[in-house]
Amino acid sequence: MMKMLFNIMTVVFCLSLSACNYGIFDWNNQNIDKTRAYKEKNACVSSQQNIARTILGSNYNKAVDDDIYYKCLETPSYKFKSDPKYR
Repeated sequence: MMKMLFNIMTVVFCLSLSACNYGIFDWNNQNIDKTRAYKEKNACVSSQQNIARTILGSNYNKAVDDDIYYKCLETPSYKFKSDPKYR
């Protein structure tokens, strides 16, 4: 009985280690750029920053850039044109 329990624990341990190597458990976020949330956030940030640069022109600054970044981080569907702060 103890040998069977030891064998089961060994198999589970080995499978969990191999799962780490194949991306099932990504402890170090090595593949974070492949996740849907990361791609959505980056798409939101780049598109909304381009829209803000076009609309604000020379008034575009780092504060606006950071504000867009954090709003896209919270809500990937953020739209600069509908933000009451910049109307």
